[in-house]
Amino acid sequence: MKIFTAILSAVVVIAVLVVGHLYWGYKTDPSRFKPDSVAVKAEKTKAEPTAGKKRAVNKTDQPETSLVAYTKNWPKKARADFENALSKKRAYKIAIVGSDAMGANTHGWGPQLKQALNDTYGSHVTVSLFPYHLNSDEFIREGKYKDVAHFKPDLILFEPFILINNGAVAMDNQLDDIKTAAAAWDDAVLMIQPSYPLYKAANYPAQVKELASYAKKEGYTYLDHWKNWPDPDSDAFKSYVTFQNGEQTAPSNKGTKAWYDYLRKFFIAE
Repeated sequence: MKIFTAILSAVVVIAVLVVGHLYWGYKTDPSRFKPDSVAVKAEKTKAEPTAGKKRAVNKTDQPETSLVAYTKNWPKKARADFENALSKKRAYKIAIVGSDAMGANTHGWGPQLKQALNDTYGSHVTVSLFPYHLNSDEFIREGKYKDVAHFKPDLILFEPFILINNGAVAMDNQLDDIKTAAAAWDDAVLMIQPSYPLYKAANYPAQVKELASYAKKEGYTYLDHWKNWPDPDSDAFKSYVTFQNGEQTAPSNKGTKAWYDYLRKFFIAE
């Protein structure tokens, strides 16, 4: 009996020791203190943005290649300069220069063209209007052409005061004035246009033809917007100009639209 009791006591002691050892091993097992890998993975997935999510595209963004397509009517050098400005992230500068017939203060063709250019080309162009109530001699003598030069334009649309010059400045002097201005604008692409036509004018149409010939001879692009007006000798033309005391003083709304439409189609080809 004593032997059985001793054996039983020994078994109990051994059992206690084994259980105690196992419990201590569990309490000190480092794996108990590791974060749950599944939970961490799920939390990490939730915190990270979804792979491949695209940035929202501004609806006003336009590929630069599409902008170049609008310039297909421009002179070759102007197109090349515009593409170069795009590649350098620089605004291409356009100066619109001429008499106050452009309607800078009356929403004439000048402001309308500026707006259309800005709407189409956006921040890739900077357009400035230079309207003057001067003849070409005064434009040169008063140094107004230097104002344009200081703007450093890439392209100049020039209406060289030919209507204001009519009866005041000889044609040879007018052409010399263009030469003086063009020399100061040497780096810019120069395009020339006439002022608005007149109803049954006498000498003025011949002067405009001489201006067109001069532009062609000098290699300037000549924008003949008169093609977009009715025949100046027709009665239909009368509604295209404004009369005051029998004098034709400005394009009417119809005339302004004819002028603007021609220029817009040239500068923004579609």
